[in-house]
Amino acid sequence: MENQGSLKNATCLQLPIMALCLFLSFAAPAADLAPFTDITPSQAAALIKEKGADPLFVILDVRTAKEFSTCWIKGALNIDIKAADFKEKVEKLDRSGIYLAYCKGGVRSARAMNLMKEAGFKMVFNLVGGLMKWQAEKLPLEFAPILADPPLG
Repeated sequence: MENQGSLKNATCLQLPIMALCLFLSFAAPAADLAPFTDITPSQAAALIKEKGADPLFVILDVRTAKEFSTCWIKGALNIDIKAADFKEKVEKLDRSGIYLAYCKGGVRSARAMNLMKEAGFKMVFNLVGGLMKWQAEKLPLEFAPILADPPLG
């Protein structure tokens, strides 16, 4: 029975420590994030909150213009990774900036992040799971206004 009490006490101590570690992993400031890594939607939201007013912070949506027109993260810049001029447009961006790249599922944005690393950018993050995971966590999105049908006749 004594072992059971020790195990119970150890478990009771571990839960608060695990909760604190989980909280800190979501609330880590941008300085604690390693460049060129995947970050969770919670980490991305914290990054946006922390760096949103910084002119060197850019949210980069690498989906097609058609995909972008349906919904986007507020303040995002759309540069389609599938477009022939993707590299040309990215070359015009400030390499010392902080970039959060995203797409629908995280695959194209991971590719964009790697291309940007090769191009000499200093700090780029990929939203792991893309907008699908962002939406699953009920984080905010911007939507195009729904236009009413024009009057007939």
